[in-house]
Amino acid sequence: MIECVIFGGVLLDRYYELDALPERGQDGFINNEFECVGGCSVNMAVTFNNLGGQAHIISYVGKDKIGRSILRYMKEHQLSTRYIRERDGTTGYCMVFLEDDGERTFLTKGGMELGFSKEIVEDKLQGINYAAVTGYFLLNYGADEIVQALEEFHRDGGYILFDPSPLVGSIDKEILMRIISISDMVTPNTSEFKYIKDWLNEDTVVILKRGEYGGTVYEKDCAFDYLPMKVNVVDTTGAGDSFAAGVLYGIAEGKSLQEAILLGSKTSAITVGINGPHGFWKLEEKLKEVLR
Repeated sequence: MIECVIFGGVLLDRYYELDALPERGQDGFINNEFECVGGCSVNMAVTFNNLGGQAHIISYVGKDKIGRSILRYMKEHQLSTRYIRERDGTTGYCMVFLEDDGERTFLTKGGMELGFSKEIVEDKLQGINYAAVTGYFLLNYGADEIVQALEEFHRDGGYILFDPSPLVGSIDKEILMRIISISDMVTPNTSEFKYIKDWLNEDTVVILKRGEYGGTVYEKDCAFDYLPMKVNVVDTTGAGDSFAAGVLYGIAEGKSLQEAILLGSKTSAITVGINGPHGFWKLEEKLKEVLR
């Protein structure tokens, strides 16, 4: 079985469905609400597992109601807790405002998931050759230790995918430069790419994501575009996470870069076709349901 480790916090997503976000200072109505375990790391892990792999998330959770519900959810859905640790304190949550056209807006209250210490990975990630890192996870006070662990992983021959996140501009610049320098693949969207482009090196594969327009892949002195799958969009939450996980799984499986990107496009298409940041499915069966 192909394994990977995901550096990213686990929290609770609180969804609020509405027709459209009101203008600032104006009123609006919530049509429906629900909760689910989320965070980029969970979205990526579920996709990786759906494809037949085993993803291990690195995160603290608080010893509170949310933390306990997250652990129950992970055990129920056979998500690895190998690198999940409990700590005194509260677990974070994210308010997700989901509009009718599938667009979403996030407001996050951080908690224990924004912490890290080397005791979590005291086994040195033994037996694991692939890692994904979410930019959100590098905003916490343990960012230097996270990068140190990844630098050691890189020196031992590990493959690293870095997904910058919309808050990439808030990451300490030295931390950001260090993580980019050891990443084999970086998957930014357009705004993230503008921020980090001067620190990218020619040996790093860059997948520039443009959402509904597909994207562009840069590999050394070669570049090519890719197109997205045509699906009925229900909820775009987690689409980028699912894409990154699909690409990473493809690379780990030995596929060519083009084949890995196609796999990522398929997993992303499935994710935008379901309500919520991730779902549990078998690839070809679910793909038939969401394709137009």
